[in-house]
Amino acid sequence: MWARVYAFGFLSSLYLDQFLWIVYLLHLGYGPAFIGIQYALMQAGRLALDVPSSMFADRFGGRAVLVAGALVKLFAAVLFLLAGRGPAYVLAGSLVTAIALTLPSGVDLAYVRSLSEHVEGGKNEAVLVRRFADYVGMQRLASLGSGLLGGVIASVSFAWLYIAEAIGSLLMLLAAVALPVGPCATARGSLPAQGPVAVLRELGLPAYRPLWTLGVAAAALWAFSSVGTEYSQALLLALRLHPFAVSLVFAAAGGAGWLATLGAGRLRRGGRDRLLRIAIWGYPLAAVVRAAATPGTSWALSCATGGVVLGRGSSGAASMLLEQAIVAGAPPAARATTLSAVNTLQMGLQLLVFPLLGVLSARAGVTAIFVALAAGLLVASSILGRLLGARRAAAVAVTGGNDAPVENE
Repeated sequence: MWARVYAFGFLSSLYLDQFLWIVYLLHLGYGPAFIGIQYALMQAGRLALDVPSSMFADRFGGRAVLVAGALVKLFAAVLFLLAGRGPAYVLAGSLVTAIALTLPSGVDLAYVRSLSEHVEGGKNEAVLVRRFADYVGMQRLASLGSGLLGGVIASVSFAWLYIAEAIGSLLMLLAAVALPVGPCATARGSLPAQGPVAVLRELGLPAYRPLWTLGVAAAALWAFSSVGTEYSQALLLALRLHPFAVSLVFAAAGGAGWLATLGAGRLRRGGRDRLLRIAIWGYPLAAVVRAAATPGTSWALSCATGGVVLGRGSSGAASMLLEQAIVAGAPPAARATTLSAVNTLQMGLQLLVFPLLGVLSARAGVTAIFVALAAGLLVASSILGRLLGARRAAAVAVTGGNDAPVENE
């Protein structure tokens, strides 16, 4: 059973063009301004659809939504394969990709948590976190595979890249159909009786305000980090790296994120808490390192590649632990909705920040992007650090001055 779940997690994140789509569109002759519009359109689609699709999944079960996501991902690959025929295909592909990214967003992680509780009885938190980390680790492994395999295929032909993407989407569809049906019974049983309005009211209760505060801070951190990852492609191209070399850099970064995710999931609770409080500072540090990658200097390439690897490694541990905290702290009947609300805020911030930094890059160069991102990430990390410190202090008070309680391993 878990093999099927992990296979879906791998294939759902296997976007072979995820580190090369900007390179692909530039190769076809599209300019930076059009690419910025296309990216904004994709984020706008995700912004509008993420929460509604997750509410549907919470109400009726996540498996059907995951199957639909695989179908749409296959359609998106076909549209981008035809992108050379005109901008209409790119814009349509952006909207369809937005749907493909939106449908499993939050739904798959809530599904994995519910399935783990269904199998383990919800009593062994250490096992639940490990299962969650292993699933997210498969997604990180897919990023590594995307970097390696995507770069190899693109070095031969971008057309073959999107044919391979379509084949991977078809395999994802088969894996989605094979997923277990029943672990979301709790959500399906409670939401039809309450209705979505009642669930939203429950999420607005004072008891969940600390969770939303944590989610808002995490959304800001993830938004700046995601924009930095996208613009790292432009930075590496400015340093005259071949597309295959760009993919290798992101493959190495994906490997660091994968190892960090798996390692974090195998720590005891106290170790996970300490790692999270440290890892959030890797985000601004990685942006500072990339900001030092001034083209023409002897250290530019080392700073650019080192910053990408550091950023992905830090996010590998921190994002998994933050997602786990949000899903575990949300009402069981609204886990996907809660995480999708946080993701929607993240996407809204990206929608604002991405084009603004594109204008900044046109005037001051690509490295100026990472100076601005470093400042934003430093603020977000500081806020999140204070929140995590307050949560730890509250946990210590509850446990009578001891560190986090020892879990049943």
